[in-house]
Parts: sequence; C-alpha cells; structure tokens
Amino acid sequence: MRTKGHLIKLLCLAILIILAVPSLFIFTASADNAPTPPEITDGGAYCLFDKTHKKMIISENATEILNTSTSAKVMMGLIACEELSSRLDEVVTITDSMLAGSGGYSMRLQAGENIKIIDLLYGAICGSYNDAAYVLASVCGGSSERFVERMNQKAKALGATSTNYVNPIGYPDNDAMVTTLSDTLQIALAASENQLYMEISSAKHHDIGATNLSAERTVYNRNYLISSRSTQAYYNSACKGMNAGISGQAGGWSIVTLATDESTDYICIVLGGSENVETGEIYAYKTVNTLIGWASAAYNDHQIFKKGQVLGQTEVGMTALGSKKVEVVASDDFSVYIPDGSSPNLNYKIEYVSEKLNAPIKAGEKIGVASVYCNGELVGKCDVVLTEDCEANIIMKAIGSIGEYTRSRAFILTLIFIIIALPIVIVKEKRRSYGARRRRRKY
Repeated sequence: MRTKGHLIKLLCLAILIILAVPSLFIFTASADNAPTPPEITDGGAYCLFDKTHKKMIISENATEILNTSTSAKVMMGLIACEELSSRLDEVVTITDSMLAGSGGYSMRLQAGENIKIIDLLYGAICGSYNDAAYVLASVCGGSSERFVERMNQKAKALGATSTNYVNPIGYPDNDAMVTTLSDTLQIALAASENQLYMEISSAKHHDIGATNLSAERTVYNRNYLISSRSTQAYYNSACKGMNAGISGQAGGWSIVTLATDESTDYICIVLGGSENVETGEIYAYKTVNTLIGWASAAYNDHQIFKKGQVLGQTEVGMTALGSKKVEVVASDDFSVYIPDGSSPNLNYKIEYVSEKLNAPIKAGEKIGVASVYCNGELVGKCDVVLTEDCEANIIMKAIGSIGEYTRSRAFILTLIFIIIALPIVIVKEKRRSYGARRRRRKY
C-alpha cells in the first residue's frame, strides 16, 4: 500500500521532470477525421504534391515504369529555356536536318524559313508543336541526338534515374522512352522554378509575325487546363503551365501542371492517363481537376503559434546570478498545412542551438527551433527566441571559459605533451646535476 508520503514524492518527481524538459508539448486541433481521398478510376499513375510545404498529398504507382508520352517536352522545354534565355530575339534559319524526324503535330515550319528563337519556344512549349521542338533541339545541341543526350544527363542530375529519352518530344510511343511518376515530379519541380518556361507554358496564345516563308500565325496552348479555346470542359483558372498531351495508345495521356490555391502551390501529374474514345471524354484531365479541387477543399493553413507566444522556459548560464530561467517564445506567426476538419495529434519539440545556453544573449536572438509534428510526421519548423536580454557575469564567464578550455582538444593535447615530456626533462636535469657534481669532485 502506497503511503501519503510516497505519493507526494511521486508528484514532486513528476513536477521536476516537467520543469526539466520544457521543450515537448502536445496539443490537439479540433475536428473529427482526416479527409478521405477522392476515388480515382482513371488508372495509370498520378500524384498531387504540395510544393509550398514540400509534402506529398496523394500518389499512386509512383515508381511504376511508364512511357514518357509528351511529358518529355517538359524536359525539352526546360533545357531550351535555360540555354536560350539570352538569345530570344536571335533569328534562326531552319534546315532540313533540323526538321528530320519531327512527325506528328506541326506548325508547318519549312527549310529556309527565318524565325526568332522566342517564337520557336512558344511553338514548342505553348503550342506543343513537334517540328518547333526538333528545331530547338538542333539549335541547343547541334543535333537532336546530342540534345537528347543532354536531356538524359539532366534527368540523372535531377535524380530522375529511371528516366530515358530517345527523342525530344516523347512521340511516337517508344518502349525505350520511359519514366516514373517520381522522376517526372523531380523534373516538374525543376521546370516550375524556371521563370521563362513557366511564362511560356502558361500563355493562352502567342502571335508570331510573318516570316520570309509564312504569313502571321497564332500559337494556341494545347493544354486544356490553361486554354478553353478547344473545350471548356477541363479549364482550371488555378493552373499554370506545364504540359499536356498524348503520344499514342501505349503512352496514353500525360498531364503535368502547377496549381495555386491561395498560399499553396501544387504539382499535379498524371501519366498513362486514359480517355473515352466514344465520347471523347479525357479522364486524365478529370483526374487532375478532381485532385486539385479535393486538396483545396480538404487542406488549409492552421496557425500553431503567434509571434511572441510563450513556448516554455530554458535556463541560461553565466548570468549575474550564475543562471536563470528565461521564457522562450515563437519568433514569428507560424502556421502548418494540415487537413481541415481533422483531429491530428500535434506536438512540437524545441531543439536549442547548443546543449547549454550561456549569456550574453540578446532578446530576439535565435536560440533554437521548434519542430512541429502532425501524427508523428514533421510538418514545419519555427525559430524560437528569448523575451529578454541575458547579460554575462564577467567572473562567471571567465570561470566558464577556463572550464571550456580544460575540456578542449587543445588543452588535452597540451596535457598529454606535458605528461610525455616531463619525465624526459626530469631525467635530463638529473643527468646534468650528476655531471656537475662529478666535475666539482675532480677539482
């Protein structure tokens, strides 16, 4: 039977533990259940990645090897924009060799035609014209073959190790042109950071002036998420860029886009998507819009800390009193992106910049980071600071410096040297004294 005194001891011990470990707190957001993912029946592979918070929201068949289809044009466009951004007004004279192999969708470029690089970029990226892509490949790489080598090198550099290209456009279907959803995401993330690529792939149309062999023409975006010229069925005002198309039955539809929902950017991808041949309904586009709409409704930013909110206390040494407890607060307002209407277990743990904090420390100076976890998964970090200045006690600081030095590597090495050298010095001194005495005896 536990005595009253024993219970008091246990209570005191619990209080001491709480005071000694002020850096771990648990709190629960109000709600019921995590959002139910939408039902996707399209098949293939798909994902919705939260680029802003670097979090995968939903994915299916992420590592399955699939035909690249026209997603290859994301890599083609990215490299072309990177390498030609300073040459946009340069005029290119098209040759037969530049157009070799460029079957399929065409803007009817001709050998001997003079056209600006910027117009070729819009033709290849915005209009998804195959002949424009092949001309750009030759302009960048000297030939489409050498350009494809650079596409493969770039893929490996981005971590897309399961991706292989054999032409710049992904058309026609080719068993050797493969990728995965995970690889395509890495490539899409890189492309989303290229301002020129995103500007061109997000344009609804682009007017090209008359050339020496062609009248004026207008390039329209073939991505139905971006342009409603061909159909309004899939238009989504939240989407920007990147590429959409079909290379054949084997490759199916590939759609890669960036969608913005208030403060959050998503990358949404469908590979191997399907369509209803009889009705013309493209299920791949429906999948993209379903995923984006679901995430917009199901997820939101939830404020966890307000600027100056007290998160705990910590001990600061080397102060006038030797050490003192100081309040630790959030350096700024802090929110995390989690499902609406859910009741996750949220907790945060403060990790300080050093095991022992010593004065001087100024109010507002970063002393650590509060890592916030949702159901055990890290969802964000917030800097923490002190609420007041902690001035150093000169005597305590000197004592602390001495103590730190005695624990330093330099002191330990010096001590080892003294331990080794001292016996040698003593022996030499004894020999010198013995020799001196013998010499005095002789005289």
